[in-house]
Parts: sequence; C-alpha cells; structure tokens
Amino acid sequence: MRENGFVGNQDRFGDQTPTNFTEEINGFGDQTPTNLTEEINGFGDQTPTNFTEEINGFRDQTPTFNYIIYRTLRFSPTLTQTITNLLQIFAPETETSDNIETLLSKLQKYLEKYRCCIIFDDVQKLFAPGKLAGQYKSGYEDYQDFFQLLVTVSHQSSLLLISREKIPEIIKLETENYPVRTLILGSLGIAAQKICQKHQLADREFWEKLINNYQGNPRWLDMTATTIQELFSGQVAEFIEYETLILPEALQAELEQQLQRLSPVEIRIMEQVANQDQPISIGEIISKLQLSIQESVNLIQSLKNRLLLDRQLENNLTVFTLNSVWKQYLINCLQNKS
Repeated sequence: MRENGFVGNQDRFGDQTPTNFTEEINGFGDQTPTNLTEEINGFGDQTPTNFTEEINGFRDQTPTFNYIIYRTLRFSPTLTQTITNLLQIFAPETETSDNIETLLSKLQKYLEKYRCCIIFDDVQKLFAPGKLAGQYKSGYEDYQDFFQLLVTVSHQSSLLLISREKIPEIIKLETENYPVRTLILGSLGIAAQKICQKHQLADREFWEKLINNYQGNPRWLDMTATTIQELFSGQVAEFIEYETLILPEALQAELEQQLQRLSPVEIRIMEQVANQDQPISIGEIISKLQLSIQESVNLIQSLKNRLLLDRQLENNLTVFTLNSVWKQYLINCLQNKS
C-alpha cells in the first residue's frame, strides 16, 4: 500500500492564521491524509504561531503524527545536510555521509516506521535568482529528485512544502494523480481585522477598505498598521484618504528583495503591466516589449508561478494584471528612474 503526503506553497503568515487555513491543514478537505504531499503558496515571511498544534490536532482528535518536524531552507543547506539533520532526530548518533543513497534509504525506513509530518519552509531559496521561476541553484538540483522521491515511494508520512514560488516537480506530480495538491493562500478576509485590533486602530468602518487595499496579506497589513499607529495616531480614515496607496519603507524593502529574484525581462514585463490602466494581453506584451511568442509565454508562466501576475478573462481574451500593492510599488520605481 502506498501512502503519500501534502505539499504546499505559501508566502507565509504573520501572527494570524487565516480562518480557512487550519481547516485545510486539519481536515484536508474533510479527509484525513494517509501520505499527503502539499505545497502552500501565498504570503510573506511568517509562520503561524500555533502551526504544529493545528497540524497535529486534526480538529481536537487524537494526535495523528509521531513527529512534526519543521525546517527552514532559508540558508540553502545542501541536501546531504538536510537529510542528515532529519536522521539525527530519529538517531542522534547519525554521522554525515557523502553517500546520498544510503542517507535516503535510512530516512525512508524511519518514514515507514513512524508517521511524520515534515515541513520545509522557504523552499524558494533553493531556486536561482535572476532566472525563471523554479530553476534550482547550481549544486541544489538533487532536491528535485528528493521531493519527487518522498511523494512516489511507499511510507506513512506527510510532506509540507512552503514556498513563494510553485515547485515544478510538484506541479508535474499533481497532473499524474499522485496524492499531492497545491494550496495557494489568498486574503485573510475578515480574519485580518485581528491585525487592526492588535494595533488598536480607529475608524473600524474603514478597516475593510484598508484590508482590501493591502490584499488581506497579514505581513503587509502588519507593516502598514504600524505606520498608521506611529504616524497617523491610529486613524485609518486619515491614512486611506490619499489617492496614492502608501507603502511603508519596510514593505517596499520586502518587495524590492522579491523583485531582485526575477530575471531582467520578467521585471520589464512587471513594469509594463504596472504602467497600464487596463489589464494587458499576451499579444500586447509581445508588441510593447518586442518579444517572441515563445519567450513571452515562458516569462508569463514564470511570473504566474511566482504568484505575481493575476489572470483574467475579458471578452474571450486572456489578460493579466497586478495587485494594487505591486502596481503602486512598480509605478514608484519607474518614477524614481525618470
């Protein structure tokens, strides 16, 4: 019997958990996963404070996992280091080995013996900056086989991958009917009001507009709420009365860091889309940037996999746009260049 896990993409949460997130993790669509792999994509550099409790609780039922293991890949450990670190949880005397197959064999035995939930955060740090989305950095390509192996071999554990970018091998496995799925995190919705409450913001009737302006993203809202409290005495109405969307310095710095991971041509497309009053089609992108259809399709797919472009269908024509925060940030950048 083969059981497989849950792989997920996420841009991660702040100190808040979206109302539907724990449902998805705990209930997995009202089904208990056997060996589920999930990829979570969505918010910024935040991990839910009660994350492991929520995963292991499954709606207050008996704990499902023997081990819940969280590891960040932010500092790009080699695969050998990562597997060795995992093995040392089960057997502290485990020594580093250059034989990756031996390490993988040992890990598989523990995943068969125990029911584990392994969480890898910041998976996007394994990808090369300046290239199209999902291309591994030199020396880290073996992670691709590692993730595929954890999905396709027999064991009783689950894998949760958290990334700002979709993971190519997970996309492929989803289409092959493996127990894998991607969960893209959107707005916190009404749950984002907790951020406003935490910062003791005034003008409650304007909270919904504030939340919508910043896409319900907890990290963006947290940064913005701090600015509202410090410079506007917590008055939301005063803050949002300006036509220009205000981007706090901390938020701009985070967007700049993310932008620097893009290839130069991806940045050109982002700037072109931001500079339009209306959503733009692939044909318009080809015309304005003088790109081939092949290059355009690959670049737009890359930006979609980074969750930066929003797709719409208007009058039977596929068009693309940016959310208001990215649009304002890129407009600011273009104005600074001129």
